[in-house]
Amino acid sequence: MRASISADTGRGPGNGIIEIFDAGDVSEPGFTLLRASDGKCLGPRGWQESETLLTPDAWDNDGGSLRLAVGPAVVDEVDNLDAYRISLRGVGSCALAVKSLVYSNIAGGHGMGAGAPLTPPPVAPPAPEPEPEPVLESPEPPLAFEEPQASQQQEAPLEMASKEEGKSGGKAGLVILLVLAAIAAGVAAWWFMLREPEKAPLPTLPAQTQNADKPQSPDQAQPKPADAGQQGADAAKQPLSPLASAREQLRGQALPDVSLAMAKPLRKADAKPEESDAAFLLLEDAAQKGDAEAMFLVGQFYDPASTLPRGSIPADLTQAKRWYDQALQKGQPQAKAALDTLKEHARALEAKGDAEARSLLQNWQ
Repeated sequence: MRASISADTGRGPGNGIIEIFDAGDVSEPGFTLLRASDGKCLGPRGWQESETLLTPDAWDNDGGSLRLAVGPAVVDEVDNLDAYRISLRGVGSCALAVKSLVYSNIAGGHGMGAGAPLTPPPVAPPAPEPEPEPVLESPEPPLAFEEPQASQQQEAPLEMASKEEGKSGGKAGLVILLVLAAIAAGVAAWWFMLREPEKAPLPTLPAQTQNADKPQSPDQAQPKPADAGQQGADAAKQPLSPLASAREQLRGQALPDVSLAMAKPLRKADAKPEESDAAFLLLEDAAQKGDAEAMFLVGQFYDPASTLPRGSIPADLTQAKRWYDQALQKGQPQAKAALDTLKEHARALEAKGDAEARSLLQNWQ
């Protein structure tokens, strides 16, 4: 049995179709969804510790595959950066592959438990247009015009007087003009002379530079603690955890050979659960992109006969055979021996009455 979830283009963003192959005849398609990274189950209020039976919005079964229609309560809670396992009541369980999804928040929704759609930002701002208050601007033009008028009125008598003196005095007017020009030149020279002493305080700058060159006391030298704090902050930066590094890799271009190189050092006998989960995320992405060695290593995660740690990934005979078969078709030399070992293990489980092992052996090719 295998399953996948993809976008339901007919119902729009936030909706999806879970398709389960080889599920057989199902009368009540209730299911549970387990997240591999923390072992929590999906419920009406999100991921929780207790297991909750979920019901699809609609379903159909054509005998070959079971199709479950789900909404934002499921779609918005899954992504391709984690691993999931779906269980059908009375049938069995298998891994759930997450394909391309369209989440409800893209269409402006709220994800799980969304209520009324977000209202657009208020378009009421045109109402406060009276803020410019044109009434305040009206007094300004008169003020701007009154000042030049006043200056013109004050200058006009001088001009008239000069003209009258020019008419009445003749040469005397020219003398007066020369005297006025001399007075103006004297006033200008006196003004410049007064302005020069104002620049005298500038030489006080060397005193400040001398004080700056003097050694400061430890209490005055305060920039050093700030610099030390910055260095401490830089030194306090810690490297990312294996799981965080794996998710960071998958958010980028995620080249299969790079993901495989990151995952292989984590496949060791004393690997921690977080290291095994990080390796699985990297290997599954590389395997889905066609890397033969990654397919073989993903099959090891599901292989109950494998002795390497598998983190939160449960053993699954069907998934192990599926990935070993794909690796063998891609030319992975170790896949043939792994399939033989898996078949012997399945025969041992069949002898103990295991229904999944019996079904697998009946369809073994």
